Amino acid sequence: MKKEKKNQEIESLKVNLKNNSGIFVSRYHGLTVEKFGLLRKEMRGAGALLKVFKNTLSKIAFKETHAEPLSEHLTGTNFLVFTNDPLTASKVLSKFAQDNPDNVEIKAGYYQAILDKNAVTMLATLPSKEVLIARFLSVVKSPEIRLVFTLKSPVVKLIRTLKAVEASKQAA
Repeated sequence: MKKEKKNQEIESLKVNLKNNSGIFVSRYHGLTVEKFGLLRKEMRGAGALLKVFKNTLSKIAFKETHAEPLSEHLTGTNFLVFTNDPLTASKVLSKFAQDNPDNVEIKAGYYQAILDKNAVTMLATLPSKEVLIARFLSVVKSPEIRLVFTLKSPVVKLIRTLKAVEASKQAA
């Protein structure tokens, strides 16, 4: 590879690091072209970019950036996933790694901090932001709803009792 091409690859990596909040490093081995293409397509669907770079170029690009600690994981055949939605991308990556355990291994990642393999897998199991917000709102609203039903309950019982008395008077 010529020096110009290498410099372009390094600049491309730096731009991706700057423009994306999350990055994942994974090992691949023995993946068919079809499966690799499927993974790329799924990643694009999740708003992520999957790229294969030379490890030495990646290490150069990672120097003096937030992703520098990931350099230690750049051994063997790797691909990098760049994303601004790490939750969705980690879900897609984890599912693919579970479906292809002999071919793909998640090594590490970065999202606000360096993530090891277990942290990336844990990130993938988290519910979406919308679900978390809905759960939070239901917890916040729950006491008010209970209060309304508690205050409403005696009135409803009184109305039922009055209707029963009225029905009994009409029957008599």
